[in-house]
Amino acid sequence: MCESIMSNFSRLRSVVFAMVATAALVTLGPACGGADTPANNKSAAATDYTIGPGDVLTLTVADAPEFGGKLRVADSGSIRLQGVTEPVMAEGKTTSQLADTVRQAFIDAKQLRDPQVSVFVDEFHGRTVTVLGAVSKPAVYSLQKRTTVLEAISAAGGALPGSGSTVTVVRGEASAEATNTKLGSVQILDLARLTKGEDVATSMEVRNGDVVSVSSAQLVYVVGAVIKPGGFALSNPADGVTAAQAIALAEGFTSVASTHRGLIVRQSASDQARREIPVDLEKIMKGQETDVVLAPNDILYVPNSGAKQTLKVMGEIAMATVNGIAIYGIGYRLGTM
Repeated sequence: MCESIMSNFSRLRSVVFAMVATAALVTLGPACGGADTPANNKSAAATDYTIGPGDVLTLTVADAPEFGGKLRVADSGSIRLQGVTEPVMAEGKTTSQLADTVRQAFIDAKQLRDPQVSVFVDEFHGRTVTVLGAVSKPAVYSLQKRTTVLEAISAAGGALPGSGSTVTVVRGEASAEATNTKLGSVQILDLARLTKGEDVATSMEVRNGDVVSVSSAQLVYVVGAVIKPGGFALSNPADGVTAAQAIALAEGFTSVASTHRGLIVRQSASDQARREIPVDLEKIMKGQETDVVLAPNDILYVPNSGAKQTLKVMGEIAMATVNGIAIYGIGYRLGTM
């Protein structure tokens, strides 16, 4: 089981790196989705942010500005100070802790007698979380403060209208250590309960290296001679939706619908495996035939009356119509907060 989890985690990390190789590193502010000034960001972050490799620091030494300046934390987690022979470890320290360490380093090196040192983080790169899936802005986000799963999703622009009902969190090394779980362990959360505050995981914190993925909704499509064609989310994919229910979601037929010649297109990874299933919607609606349960991604196509088309042609029309149609029936989502 452990080997399987680690293998899945490795594959997910590969996907993550491929997706974000060209993406900008986005800053996760104290109030996700809100407008914050740099000063406010620094103030809020300074209380608990621990410095990491790649962070850019501003070092200020009162009465001795020549010893200050901008410094980038090396991959080793250390910084180099003017007049100090040995590198100073910055990784894992808060700005106040590092200021104390730098002060003592100048004193030990006999460069300054009693320096007043301040450290600010100009660029946060040391701790990140990756947010993927059905969100507006999938990317790698910097963690400036303690951040919950919900805040991470909100920072990514919220869930898309086509998002599903679950959020998957894959734990990185920092989370594994903090929660005493295995690296790459997976936790699946209910998105609706999370947004309503009904899940105990509402306050679950994400840490450096975590991957948060919002699932895509499972849809069925109703196109052709119906009043409201579109894709409709399955609120409970296990229960599914019938052809009659799908027509109701699409608000019924138009006046030119050929209700006896409905078609279900059951999609597959290959055109050869795609199935065209004829259905008499008129008889189904009258209870004269057994209703048909649609599978996720099925397309229910209602042709116009008088159209003389083969099942294959109707299937191709249905497939082409799906592209760019509206998605309905999603309900409350993060993006509407």
